[in-house]
Amino acid sequence: MKSFLSKGRTLAVLAAAGAVVASSVVAGSPALAEDKKTIGFSPIAMAIPPLAGLAKGVEAVGGAKGYNTVILDPNFDPVKQAEQLTQAINAGTINAGWVITAAPPALASVAKLAQEKQVPMVLNGTPKDYGFSGPQASLSFGTIPYAKVGTIMGLAGGQCINKKAGGKGDVIVLTSTPGTAGKAEQDGAVLKWLKKTAPGAKVVQTVVQTDLPKSQKAISAALQRNPNVIAVIGGNNEGTTAALNAFKAAGKKLPCVTMNGGGDPVIDKGLASGAIYTNAELQFEADMMQSFAELERLLANPTATGK
Repeated sequence: MKSFLSKGRTLAVLAAAGAVVASSVVAGSPALAEDKKTIGFSPIAMAIPPLAGLAKGVEAVGGAKGYNTVILDPNFDPVKQAEQLTQAINAGTINAGWVITAAPPALASVAKLAQEKQVPMVLNGTPKDYGFSGPQASLSFGTIPYAKVGTIMGLAGGQCINKKAGGKGDVIVLTSTPGTAGKAEQDGAVLKWLKKTAPGAKVVQTVVQTDLPKSQKAISAALQRNPNVIAVIGGNNEGTTAALNAFKAAGKKLPCVTMNGGGDPVIDKGLASGAIYTNAELQFEADMMQSFAELERLLANPTATGK
């Protein structure tokens, strides 16, 4: 696990957190021939551009390796995600799964069912998040280094405020919904390093980011209450795009933006133009390959102990 700064862009390498997905197979259909395994990919939502891109990658890599793929789209709803996965496992639609969820505890029953049915899975989070203690048969766990990501965003945010605003100014901090994996660690690190690096900056409001329209509405409302905001710290792809849109619509400049995400043309354009100061970028392609390798290992022996 490592991270580094390069030309204003921060790259934070992910730990295993994913799975496999996508072809002509339809979720809910019977499993195909046993000699051609089917892998289910269940991301937080296909509406998130990097995850939609990741699904295409999983389809391509899986196809090249001889797997069928199934995409399950819970559209930001962990309860729906649990229901979809439960149905797919019980119906035999998938032989293995890669799951990226915003709320691991909501999928605890799915993890236990996958173990019982010997359907290997790679799950984001830790065993504790799913109600386990230590390594588990059939299941592997991976997590983003949330504290490191938060440190990068808070530190870079403070540096930007010092550089572009003389070390002072009002700040909006973007955060995840309650129950999101790594929320406490990431938020804590953002605030700690922002304060340490730019003690003259003032956090005037925290905004919970969800999808793009709701996030933009919430940020616009926050901006109306706090018209002197000069920095937005901590957004994901949707939250950051929403912030840029909200400030543009209000006719206001936004000197400092730091975020975490990746794989979105809007984000890449913002980094290139300087509209986004730093991005702690999630390395989806590298994550996909290591997650695929781990699923293949577990498929070869579904009762093997995961990592």
